[in-house]
Amino acid sequence: MLDLSWGEIVLIGAVAVIFIGPKELPNALRTMGKFMGKARTMAREFQNNVDDMIREAELEEVKKKVQSVTSVTSGGLSGAIQNAIDPKGEIQKALAPPEMPAISELPPPPAPPAPAPAPAVAAPVETAAPVSAAAKAN
Repeated sequence: MLDLSWGEIVLIGAVAVIFIGPKELPNALRTMGKFMGKARTMAREFQNNVDDMIREAELEEVKKKVQSVTSVTSGGLSGAIQNAIDPKGEIQKALAPPEMPAISELPPPPAPPAPAPAPAVAAPVETAAPVSAAAKAN
């Protein structure tokens, strides 16, 4: 971290005892420890913020990739999958129902045949009934 050898640490301790004094040295070390704790906390928060920014940047990249996939193909994600599986559309053509012409393009249906003329019915023939004698008298 600071690359201090044992000799340098002893020299710093001796200077601290001389200038600070043996009575105030524990308070000075306690204050130095609190300062180091705060510095570590600030460094940890800074690192977390940097990590969050990197994570957000990565999420933005992923979001852009997803949007590019959905915007490039007209069918969205399902269209992209379909293009990956069947790029020429051969499978879809094979599964499509046959095309039927529109109703306006169909020829008119044939006219129904004319009804056959009814057979001629002969008029009832009146037959002469034998006239009775009583009828003749009248």
